[in-house]
Formats: sequence, structure tokens, C-alpha cells
Amino acid sequence: MDNTYLTLRYNSKSRWLSYWYQISEALEISPDNILLVGKGSGVTENAIQLLSKGNVNILALDINNSVAPDTVGEAVNLPFKNKTFDVSLCCQVLEHQPFQLFPIALNELKRVTRKRVILSLPHGRKHIRIACNVPFLGEKNLIIKNPLTKKHCKSKKHCWEIGRSVSYRQVINQITNFFEIDKEFLNEINCNHRFFILTGK
Repeated sequence: MDNTYLTLRYNSKSRWLSYWYQISEALEISPDNILLVGKGSGVTENAIQLLSKGNVNILALDINNSVAPDTVGEAVNLPFKNKTFDVSLCCQVLEHQPFQLFPIALNELKRVTRKRVILSLPHGRKHIRIACNVPFLGEKNLIIKNPLTKKHCKSKKHCWEIGRSVSYRQVINQITNFFEIDKEFLNEINCNHRFFILTGK
């Protein structure tokens, strides 16, 4: 396996919360099978297998053969028949390709998925997060965007991020060409991970 993914620096506390959201949203609809686009560390895949007691079939696809995916392939050309999977998970993957390929990948995810697509994208922005415990309401988070965030993506690995090189509105316009957005939220620890829970139109 690629050693990049086998460190606590990569698998940070905030990333573990993103894994939790991926797992929770995937299992919420009791799927029979799941497509995992971008295997990464394998944490999500292993946790779903454990929590479902092996009752969910997971197929991991990745362009990187060194992470030992079930299938080597790309999000823009998924080698599966139409409506093969109940759920497709594609988290922190599509920003590694130019934005003009984003709608192609969305169309492929829609094509192979029957029920739900879980998409996570980097929302590149500075922010202020205020967390407090409110009586009778529990813990609440207030996330305030810093208006001085740089507008261009400087990442060596990302071609684009929401708010950097590509606007939030551009991303939403592309997503809603293919899907209904059932839910949208931020990882409240890592406010740069924005989740979209999608169903086909």
C-alpha cells in the first residue's frame, strides 16, 4: 500500500470525522453494495465491512494500483454497468483532476448508482469556528468564513477547490445538473471538507 496513507499525519483527527460521515451516510440506507471511488487508507472500507458484519459488498476503485484497489480505474470512466451500486462514495477525489472533467465524473457516478452518491470536496477557505454546549440543545458549532481567503488554488496535488479557482456556485450548478442535493454540510472539525449527499434526478 502507498505509505502516504499509512500515517497519523494523513489520518488526522479531523479526517477521522470525515470517515465517520462517509460510513454513517453510506450505511444509513442499508445498501447491499457500495462503490468506493478512491480507496486511500482503506479505513472507510474496513469500517463499513466491520459495522455491517460483512453484509455489504464493497468494491474499491482507484487510479493508484499501489493502494491495492479491487479495480484500477478513473472516476471519469467507471468500468461498470448502469445502476450497479446502491451507494457510491467519492470523497476528496475529484479535485485531483481539472474542473472540466468534474461534470463527466458526476455523470458517471449518476450512471452507476441506484440510490445515493456521497460526495466530499475540499472547500479551500480560512474560517473561524466557535463551538459551545447549549443547555437542552447540546453542542453547537458556528463556522464563519474569513473574507480574506485566497482565491487561487496553490495546492501541489489539487487542481481546484471550492472557493479557490472554482466558485461554490460553479460547483453547485454542475452538481444540480445531475442530482438532487438531499443534504449538504461541513465536517465541523475540518471545515475544508464539504459533503454533498445526492440522489439522481
